[in-house]
Amino acid sequence: MDSVELARYGNYIVAHDKSLFSEFPVELFNPECLSSDPSLNYRKLMPASVKGRGILHVFTYHGCALVLRHYYRGGAVSKFVKDSYLWCGLSQTRAMAELKMLLTLRHLNLPVPVPVAARVLRGSLTYRADLVTQFIPKAISLSARLAEHSLAPDTWRRIGTVIRQFHDHGCNHADLNAHNILIDEKEKVFLLDFDRAVLGSSNQSARENNIARLRRSLLKLKNTGPSLNYSEQDFKFLMEGYRSS
Repeated sequence: MDSVELARYGNYIVAHDKSLFSEFPVELFNPECLSSDPSLNYRKLMPASVKGRGILHVFTYHGCALVLRHYYRGGAVSKFVKDSYLWCGLSQTRAMAELKMLLTLRHLNLPVPVPVAARVLRGSLTYRADLVTQFIPKAISLSARLAEHSLAPDTWRRIGTVIRQFHDHGCNHADLNAHNILIDEKEKVFLLDFDRAVLGSSNQSARENNIARLRRSLLKLKNTGPSLNYSEQDFKFLMEGYRSS
């Protein structure tokens, strides 16, 4: 990560891509600071996939639209621990690992959000973390899109093609689901949320598990909302795009 610069502010550690911004103040990770400065054009987003685990904070810095995301625990452990993780070294923190992963994926020309900065607040044994990426304008998640209307077969094929691109580069997405796929107004497809993703381990079994996880998420959405504009034929179109790549 040659373009990444580290700075320390007491117990805070901030890393940012200096090729994008010469500096990235630690205050930009604080929603209260963002909302108090009108020049930052701050607003909140509450994606359906968050389900009470937090919100996204959108703001503008030096003319660039950015998104701040705080790391929250998921699953059963979230009942006891909200947003702290065991400290095992800076490079092992969720934020720094995802920042590095996104930089690598961007270098491979894969469609992911542009990584901007990460912040870690270190305690004695634990840490909390945040990540900032560039905002993708006029884009909506696959789950939200299907709630509004159906997708054309070519869009499903494009989703399959994009997933195959990641697999061909050995990227194993840890949580590929309908919430982590974005589609913009030009039908360009992006993958999101590379927390715990691994590069170089996408063997056949990992690929099949990725795809099966996505299919399960779509079926779950369909079962909970029968009006969702999704059918098994759509997934066949997706697999056509995946296999033809």
